[in-house]
Amino acid sequence: MRVSKNVVFVAVLICVGLAFLAVSQQVHVPVKATYSEFLQQVQTGQVTKAVIVTGESGPNPITYNLKDGTRESTVLPADYRDVLATLQQKMVNVEIRDAASQWLHMLPNAMPFFILLAFWLFMMRRMRQHGAR
Repeated sequence: MRVSKNVVFVAVLICVGLAFLAVSQQVHVPVKATYSEFLQQVQTGQVTKAVIVTGESGPNPITYNLKDGTRESTVLPADYRDVLATLQQKMVNVEIRDAASQWLHMLPNAMPFFILLAFWLFMMRRMRQHGAR
């Protein structure tokens, strides 16, 4: 019985450590920009790299880097072919990602819930063991 308590304790410590690591390594949140500001920045040649996350339908989020090193984000319409042509014309490095592969980015946000669940299961098990005596 002593071994199972140690295993749970070590598992909780590992989860807390991973959560702390994930939070400490998060990159800065990009500044929100309007679609019009984004188009103006592309036209003036300020955008160096763009990452578009495509979904099944609806708007597509885009995060882009400016020449001065700042990161900004906005949302593209569902049909963004004209914007993509403009980006290619201005020689912007474009990366297109599938939204289905983005679930790993949600893991750091869900980590506190997993920690609470592990703690709750640990406490329920401990209470059950003390109740059986």
